[in-house]
Amino acid sequence: MPVRGVIFDMGGTLLRYNAPGATWEETEKAGVRPVYALLREAGYSLPPEEEALARAWQHALDVWGNIATADVSDLKLHRQMRRVAALWGLPDLPDDLMERAGLAYMGAIQAHVCPLEGAAETLATLRRRGLRVGLVSNTHWPGHYHLDDLKRFGLLPHLEHLIFSADVEAWKPGSEIFALSLRALGLAPQEAVYVGDSLYFDVWGAQQAGLRAIWIEQRHRWMPDGLQATPDATIQALPQLAAIVEQWR
Repeated sequence: MPVRGVIFDMGGTLLRYNAPGATWEETEKAGVRPVYALLREAGYSLPPEEEALARAWQHALDVWGNIATADVSDLKLHRQMRRVAALWGLPDLPDDLMERAGLAYMGAIQAHVCPLEGAAETLATLRRRGLRVGLVSNTHWPGHYHLDDLKRFGLLPHLEHLIFSADVEAWKPGSEIFALSLRALGLAPQEAVYVGDSLYFDVWGAQQAGLRAIWIEQRHRWMPDGLQATPDATIQALPQLAAIVEQWR
């Protein structure tokens, strides 16, 4: 069946959330560091900073590594901030302080957000060719904060429909979140391509939902034990995408 639409991942695919040269671990710790400072300034007793950041990083690894079996109602930023605070020995902080903690975390990471090379041009090309274009992103953040980033870099006008996992309480690699996007765009799974940087969440997840998957090749190829994923196509940069999609039309 010919391709009629392309659905994109966001972080690592359209927008880069890591600071230049930074790893995921460094980015997560950069987000949590101002949360630590906020709580210390509020007078709370905390573990040593490096120990606290290490606990927060391990928590992030545990969350994303077990997301397929997690309680989806728990995978939201304010709840995750509470989990981190509890790991630091502070399980019952007031709601307003937790809201400020979430803003501090997002602000530190958003300071480094930038688009991947060719992101706006690639989206515009697909739309000019009459393809439906959507976005499905795994994120703890409320979606409207990501809308600000997409708008800031000129990507939002090219995206017809956007889904953020924390808003809909459905997560990649589960098939439900892909189905929501397909219905909104009026596409059958066989008519859609999903593009992302994760072999597990993006390639394996999309293929389980019946879509073709294009992988933006990464040095790290993490997959859960016992699973394998072979992309339908692999690219090194977004400008290579349009030619592949055109062949599949």
